[in-house]
Amino acid sequence: MPRKICLLLLSLLLLTGICRAAKGVTVDGQELKRIGGWPAKSEEHVKAKFHGDVEYVYLATIGDMMEALRQGKIDAIAMSRVFFNALRAEGEKGIAVLGDPIGKTSYAFVFAYSERGDRLREAFNAFLRGLKEDGTLDEMKERWMRGETPPAEKPNLPGENGTLVIATDGSCPPLIYLSDGKLGGYEAELLQRFCEARGYNYRFTVAAFEVNLASVGNGQSDIGINAAEYTPERAENFRFSEVTFSDDCVLVVRADAGAGAGLWETLKTKFDRALLRENRWKDMLFGMGRTMIITVASIVLGTILGFFLCFAHRERNPVLNRALEFVSRFLAGMPVVVLLMVFYYIVFSGLHIDGVLVSILVFSLLFAFSVFGMLKSGAESVPKGQMEAALALGFSERQAFRKFILPPAILTFFPTYQTEIVSLLKSTAIVGYIAVQDLTKVADLIRARTFDAFMPLIVISALYLVLAWLFLQITKRILARLDPRNRTADAILRGVKP
Repeated sequence: MPRKICLLLLSLLLLTGICRAAKGVTVDGQELKRIGGWPAKSEEHVKAKFHGDVEYVYLATIGDMMEALRQGKIDAIAMSRVFFNALRAEGEKGIAVLGDPIGKTSYAFVFAYSERGDRLREAFNAFLRGLKEDGTLDEMKERWMRGETPPAEKPNLPGENGTLVIATDGSCPPLIYLSDGKLGGYEAELLQRFCEARGYNYRFTVAAFEVNLASVGNGQSDIGINAAEYTPERAENFRFSEVTFSDDCVLVVRADAGAGAGLWETLKTKFDRALLRENRWKDMLFGMGRTMIITVASIVLGTILGFFLCFAHRERNPVLNRALEFVSRFLAGMPVVVLLMVFYYIVFSGLHIDGVLVSILVFSLLFAFSVFGMLKSGAESVPKGQMEAALALGFSERQAFRKFILPPAILTFFPTYQTEIVSLLKSTAIVGYIAVQDLTKVADLIRARTFDAFMPLIVISALYLVLAWLFLQITKRILARLDPRNRTADAILRGVKP
């Protein structure tokens, strides 16, 4: 029976794939089967125009869309014309707009459903109407519509009325982007003008789009500027300002760009755009520093806490031991990214706690229970006679465990401990979900600025390999110091009279 069910499910999956592959439409002589974009107005426009005859592929950033288009994974991108202009300004010549616009997209700032959110929204809307009346907004739109993304600059804001916390993903040039650690773009200029006029300063957090919306909803951020499109479903949880920017939604496809540059020239150009331009290598170093801080702090705190949990477990308190077993199983079954977001957006909801501290807390907790489990297994591998001999010599149980059981147990689990350290290092790559600019998040931001995934991913892959090798070398040296077989003659005979 189970075999028949498996065959039936497999047949359904194959049939679904065949049916999906059979769909498609032709626009100006070009066949379209898969169109990529964000899950917002562009999706609605595509479905309304093509009546479900094409597959809509969700992609997180414009850089991801471009990479999918280059590799033929999608046939077109549904995006605002301003993003197409930015792509062309960045040097993407092998793309073109297909046919007429398929609709309109409108963007706005996002505020929380709260008394403070209402006050900020009303103040911003009044400020926005003033810019429309005096023509400043039209001048800004015309300037940014050209797709230019100059280096970002933050004005000196007095902030006599306080500091606003801004949530952004910084991945939608020219509307919003990060440059040398500063916010730039049309929406950033609009924010800066508002803060200057109303006496605010601001600081920003960078995370994925959906995460930033959540931070506005729970009060951790005051305003969300993410090139956010209004949808009725989003309006159930957030309050949108009046429209800040409206544009045509177009289909972008690959075009014949003629003979390309050679491989070496292409790599040099990619390297320059990914690391040298706007000193993006500094962002990489900053992200690597964040990754190192989170990893090292979590290893140290987690190891200390793991030993403490092991000693507490040996007290044989039934309530405590059951609690430790429950927490251990709970953490083992919980995806790390979910645990991070639960702590950041629920446990510390409404508190302006830095994402780095939350990351260290969560990873220290996870690493502590890993160390706790390794110590238990290592202690169980030591022959019972060793403990019995120590007790017979007059040592207490605690002394016997610390002096005679723990040292060989550590040597037993240390290889697993090394593996867990490398796993911890790799797991930190998800902290971008809670507004931490680690190595991976910085690479995402560079991909969003350059619209190219190749070089940023190659660079961070090499950096992660270097960091993993470094941690392994450090732990190997520690293991060599702990192994009694590596003791010198003086160390062995220390305290023995000649």
